[in-house]
Amino acid sequence: MVGPEEALKTQEYKAYRWRWLVLFAFCTFTFSNALGFVQYSPILSLAAEYYGVTDQDIVWFSNCYYITYVVFCPFTIRPLEKRLDLSLFLAALVTTLGQWFIYIAQQTYSFALVGFILIGMGQIFILAAPAYISDRWFPMHERTVSTSLGSFFNLVGLNFSIVYASITFQNVTDHEEIVDQIDFMNLLFAIFTSLAFIFCITMIRNKPATPPSISAASEKMLILPSFKRAFRSIESIMDLLTFSMFIGVSWAYMVVIAILLAPFNYTTEQIGYVSIVYAATGAVGGTLASIYVDYQIKNNSKPHYDYLIKGFLTIGVAGILIKALVINYVNDTVIVVLSGIIGFGLNSFLPLALQCYIEKLFPSFELVLTTAIMQMSNLFGFILNYILILEVFLDVGLWVILVAMGPFYLYLMFGYKTKFLRLEMEQQAAAA
Repeated sequence: MVGPEEALKTQEYKAYRWRWLVLFAFCTFTFSNALGFVQYSPILSLAAEYYGVTDQDIVWFSNCYYITYVVFCPFTIRPLEKRLDLSLFLAALVTTLGQWFIYIAQQTYSFALVGFILIGMGQIFILAAPAYISDRWFPMHERTVSTSLGSFFNLVGLNFSIVYASITFQNVTDHEEIVDQIDFMNLLFAIFTSLAFIFCITMIRNKPATPPSISAASEKMLILPSFKRAFRSIESIMDLLTFSMFIGVSWAYMVVIAILLAPFNYTTEQIGYVSIVYAATGAVGGTLASIYVDYQIKNNSKPHYDYLIKGFLTIGVAGILIKALVINYVNDTVIVVLSGIIGFGLNSFLPLALQCYIEKLFPSFELVLTTAIMQMSNLFGFILNYILILEVFLDVGLWVILVAMGPFYLYLMFGYKTKFLRLEMEQQAAAA
């Protein structure tokens, strides 16, 4: 009888070209799902006028993403494990229905809120999926960059939404024009989600006929034991909380950026520039870092995960600190540059953190681990969103973020170390 280790040695491994179509379809889906997350962030006041509510009420559209994920994400693990394709088909369909619901609801706030809840229900299948898709479809030297692309197209969707709103509403003040432009924006986003749904049903497959890597062929821990392992020690809990806090901060910062800058008399156009640079620098930085990591893995070297994540977070924290200190004394160009630095630090962190966490807790089921991180990230993001929109914190929002991150930053710098359990297993098996 052949044991598991012997079976891995004799197993055939193959990377199919179709993997790029699977990733492309998923990227279009996560792009379209993210459109609603911050579509009103640069134009909070205009959106509030459109719906006849307060700025804080508009922020609850984004909170729908957080709440639905925290509550329902554990229930997506088994469906994604069994049928990745059907799960994503359903998620894309729900997202499409939600976006069309928002368009049809027009100025009815309560109906629009239902639409955002539906989109949030679609998102519960998205956030943890990139690392799982990369493990199921991609060879070991492409896992980080495929995770990065799957994660960052969500950020690209956020960026597109911000760019569109900032440009379209730059000089819009007339109420009828506000109504027309928001109606058209929601129609456009509904069309985008419909196209993404078509891509999903035509390109996404459950899994390849032959696994692409030793990790994909390996027997992983079951769902419940994997959850337990994430909470089995102080170290594993701190790892989870630390990664989740920084991801949650990066999302919350994006959502409430208009509120953070409003006390300093920033215009819609200026807020748009800040948001664009914040999102773009992170996507570029994280993708380049992922390419570098995969290059190291391809050359049988251990990637510099710890240097990268600690470096990125230091850049992000330093950027927030400097911005908090000088925001009253510098022009908008400096603020845009600082926002780029913050985005480069905070957003580049995401795909690397996911791979670090999976490596350290291997052979825990990667879908469970990434779901746990994303669940905690959404919880932290929601809490920060709620705190930062309170009037008492409007003038000190950046300092609130720094205080929240402080203990976790210290742990990351002085207490965290990646263990390459998955990579070492694969390299040893490949060498045998």
